[in-house]
Amino acid sequence: MGRRHRQPVTAVALSEDDSKGFAASKDGLIVHWDIETGASDTYNWPSNVASGNKVVVGARGKVRKPSRNILALATSSDGRYLATGGLDRIIHLWDTRTREHLQVIASKN
Repeated sequence: MGRRHRQPVTAVALSEDDSKGFAASKDGLIVHWDIETGASDTYNWPSNVASGNKVVVGARGKVRKPSRNILALATSSDGRYLATGGLDRIIHLWDTRTREHLQVIASKN
């Protein structure tokens, strides 16, 4: 079983087929669980995002440091991807099969 949230849960989502659940908290922990069995696991942030060392440049050239504070979750219709968003207006894309971080998408504002 994966780690538990230590700070308040800020977002929850279910896969379209209702087989997987996702929860995120202020500390950036993303928990992925199987609805049938209750088994859970966590997503691992890449070290450069986890430490705040990664810098993202938005469309207007504004430099931002990613935050792990997650406020929103959404799954793709096929359940393969999870998108997370937070106070920094950066979207993170994850693979739900491997729970690996795939991409950072900066907002255009």
